[in-house]
Amino acid sequence: MNIAQYVERAAKFFPDRAAILFEGNHLPYAELNAQANRLTNALKANRVGRGDRVALYLPNIPQFAVCYLAAMKAGAIAVSINAIFKSEEVKYIVNDSGAVALFTVGDLLRYVSRADCPTLKHVVVCEGDAQGNTALDDWLGQGASDARAADLQPDDPAVLLYTSGTTGFPKGATLTHGNVVSNMYATVHHAGYKSEDRMALFLPLFHVFGQNFIMNATFNACATLVLHRRFMPDVVLDSIRRDRITMFLAVPTIYINLLNMDLSKWDLSSIRYEFSAAATMPQEISWWWTERFGRFVYEGYGLIE
Repeated sequence: MNIAQYVERAAKFFPDRAAILFEGNHLPYAELNAQANRLTNALKANRVGRGDRVALYLPNIPQFAVCYLAAMKAGAIAVSINAIFKSEEVKYIVNDSGAVALFTVGDLLRYVSRADCPTLKHVVVCEGDAQGNTALDDWLGQGASDARAADLQPDDPAVLLYTSGTTGFPKGATLTHGNVVSNMYATVHHAGYKSEDRMALFLPLFHVFGQNFIMNATFNACATLVLHRRFMPDVVLDSIRRDRITMFLAVPTIYINLLNMDLSKWDLSSIRYEFSAAATMPQEISWWWTERFGRFVYEGYGLIE
């Protein structure tokens, strides 16, 4: 068992289908899998492997998926770090998790202090100025494109997700491969994901909603992620029309924001399913949306744990 096996399956049966659409670029499943393979081999060549913690301090960019999948394939444990965290929070999570490698972007490097993180052996920059650190492209260039996801047990750890820390220091919750794979199948089944679907993903990938319910479940369904760095109404609304988004997954504040806009100039007819989570959806907002668009907003409840 391995979370990454579902991307391997998609690469086999739908190699040319877009796994990710992002800022005008098209990343097919075959290429996503090949990049993850190259990075898996680079991780192993740099002595990062099974059981090691690999920190992902990244915004919503396709490289998040590549790094996440490579960690899974190598049998490592992905540690998601909130991309708005600053130096003290990053230091705490890196040290608490014992991460040996960290993937980030040039704009966030100033918050990563290697001197304060004694377990950290590798800092790899996925976008922007590497500032003397390793660039992701260098590691991708070193690794062969052939690899297989490590065959792990259902109770082997896969991911460390940290709580928000509202009542103290953030606490790491360990999710196993069995946890996540079960969650993926439940999501695909109950939300009705189909291989031809295109999912809007502007929620943060470091959070369990964006990472598991949207990204991993989309890959499980061999569908397409339409990825955005963040929620910007005009950009996302344009994308719904241009990219023919079929599933819109958001939090209540986004639905409230959209209902307060004049949406008459945007074509939302491609959407067949709306879903809300991460906070309670006010009943009147759900009713208002249904009255305006003729579709229910389905609601889910989940925990990091």
